Amino acid sequence: METTITARRVNLTKHEERLVSMLQLLGDKTRYKIFKILLSKKEFCVSEVADKVGISVPAASQHFRLFELVGLVNKKRYSQMICYTLKDGDVLVQELVKFTGR
Repeated sequence: METTITARRVNLTKHEERLVSMLQLLGDKTRYKIFKILLSKKEFCVSEVADKVGISVPAASQHFRLFELVGLVNKKRYSQMICYTLKDGDVLVQELVKFTGR
């Protein structure tokens, strides 16, 4: 008896695609540390986060750019300073926060 296995393509919804992007982003240790800092619900400026994580301000800015691309953060500019908070109202952000046990 011959068995035929038919491969079916699995498609992801936009919601799932975004979740995958967020999980990939947080797979990096430095970005996960930044995420943990932002979990305090407080607004943090790039220089503060860079200091807390032990990286340069330009490196922190690049990490935050990726956070913006996947929609994890809100950005505010105060003259020369740029500060970020997690998007609290976002369902996926809330799920990630729950997942981390906060």
